[in-house]
Amino acid sequence: MPRKKGRPRAGAELLTRERILQTALKLVDAHGIDALSMRRLAAELDVDPMAIYHHVPGKEAVLEGIVHLAFAELRVEPGEDDDWREQVRAFARGYRDLVRNHPHLTLLLIANVEAGGASVLKASERLYEALERSGLPQELIVPAAGVIVDYVHGFALSEGLALGAGASGGGTGLAALLERHPGLSLPAMRRAMGASPVASGPADLEGGIDLILAGIEALIPPGG
Repeated sequence: MPRKKGRPRAGAELLTRERILQTALKLVDAHGIDALSMRRLAAELDVDPMAIYHHVPGKEAVLEGIVHLAFAELRVEPGEDDDWREQVRAFARGYRDLVRNHPHLTLLLIANVEAGGASVLKASERLYEALERSGLPQELIVPAAGVIVDYVHGFALSEGLALGAGASGGGTGLAALLERHPGLSLPAMRRAMGASPVASGPADLEGGIDLILAGIEALIPPGG
């Protein structure tokens, strides 16, 4: 007698919500958000598409679930002291690793942060706590957090693209481009590239974060 649709083969791995989400995350990591459909996911799991709906109500729930899985990997370890600057640096380091591991999911959240659900809010709270402890006026915390997150997004995504293309992941890219155009009169860029260790060495996440922190500190009122 043939097995009913959605019923696993004898000896097959049991279909669970966790297995569905883990498979969906692997699918998105490998092929991008556009590759994720309930039919494609069912094929990866070797089940009937309707079987998935017994565990998750639809694609939106799958997306929120895989964001939760990804953000569970976020590690923010500020060290022994609780200086707010070090907390921001630790958040940036941890979030950079998450973005590099899940670039397609990150692009989804950049376009539609609400797709991430509560996991995004809980992760963001760590950054907001650090900025609040700095003494920065409340009305400036949201834009400051936005600058930090956007910087990490840009840094980690461009770093991942460079590594994927076979580049070393170092430098700004502009330095090499500048060398290929010696005839162009760009004195300001040539002076800056010649003086910057970032232009010829590994890309420096925390160097950029330190620049942002310096700007935040300048906005903190005396005694703040």
